[in-house]
Amino acid sequence: MKSLLTFLAIAAVILAPAVQAQSTVNAATTPTRQGMAQLGDPYVPAHVKAAARVAATPAAAGASLQERALQKLQAKFSEADSNHSGSVTKAQAQQAGFGFVANNFEQIDVSHAGRVTFDNVKSYMRANGANF
Repeated sequence: MKSLLTFLAIAAVILAPAVQAQSTVNAATTPTRQGMAQLGDPYVPAHVKAAARVAATPAAAGASLQERALQKLQAKFSEADSNHSGSVTKAQAQQAGFGFVANNFEQIDVSHAGRVTFDNVKSYMRANGANF
């Protein structure tokens, strides 16, 4: 019995730092009430406060990410639309390095007009699982 107690005491000494390190990692990655309260501190930079609030609300982060992805897609489409007609040909997409549209042009161009609009691109993406 004494050897079992000695073993348990040694195991506790060995495992204590590992358990404490694990709890520190969990505390660092999960926003706590105390950590969120510190966001009211005037010395915490605004961008740090904003990032912490977004991390605390995962639904808002997902919506924001989708909006940013859609904005980037719109910007790339506008870049490819060199003549500002509101539509892009396969050649324009290739020239602008818009590989997604160039590689899927035939599937996106459902009317076979030789040009696709941004709405055509969004419709194609929605049909293939995009959620925006």
